[in-house]
Amino acid sequence: MGTDDWPPFRIRTEWGFVGLDLDVINEVARRMEINVLALRFPWGRSLKSMEAGTIDLMTGLAYRAERAQYIAYTETPYFQCSTVFYTQKGRARDLSEYEDLRQMSVGYVLHSAYFEQFDTDETLSKMGVAEEISLIGMLKNNRLDAIIGTDCQLDYFIKSEGLDEVIEKADFRPGNAVGLYIGISRKSPWAARIDEFNRVIRELLDEGFVANAAHEYYGKLAVQ
Repeated sequence: MGTDDWPPFRIRTEWGFVGLDLDVINEVARRMEINVLALRFPWGRSLKSMEAGTIDLMTGLAYRAERAQYIAYTETPYFQCSTVFYTQKGRARDLSEYEDLRQMSVGYVLHSAYFEQFDTDETLSKMGVAEEISLIGMLKNNRLDAIIGTDCQLDYFIKSEGLDEVIEKADFRPGNAVGLYIGISRKSPWAARIDEFNRVIRELLDEGFVANAAHEYYGKLAVQ
């Protein structure tokens, strides 16, 4: 499994990765009687490795048709997020509609899929970086006017780092849902077992396993 640091889904520690994605994929592996080894790769490198078949799977994938050429996605997302823009505190109204982005410098994570209008818009002043944590620092230090991300990850990071008084959500919301999927490289032998992956993911959702695992992260944060 190729992965990067993306709390609370994937959290790098000195002992390896933990987090919601690891809870889910380890339970999938247990039920399918397979072993999963999480290796740290930058997001773009993981995608390239999936295409080449040098790694077997990734988690936290948004569905994109071009990726589906080399990735077998599970039928059902195991988590749902929304795309959100963030600004410095007090500047949320500066970004109240999509057209406001044309007057801004906007940070995003390279090789990420947000929503088609933004992803394909080459007229915006966009700056791509490798990880969300870099975007947060650049926004905090006034090097960017806005950043884009998924609320289920950035909300958690902003609150856990005590940045609520520094960064806020922009008024403009694209209004899209972003499903997070497990994907298997089509060149991996595990792709032949995609039906089993689908069955186990549905079981975990129906049993409330994913919801309970998520509460362990978001619930604890809410009472801090």
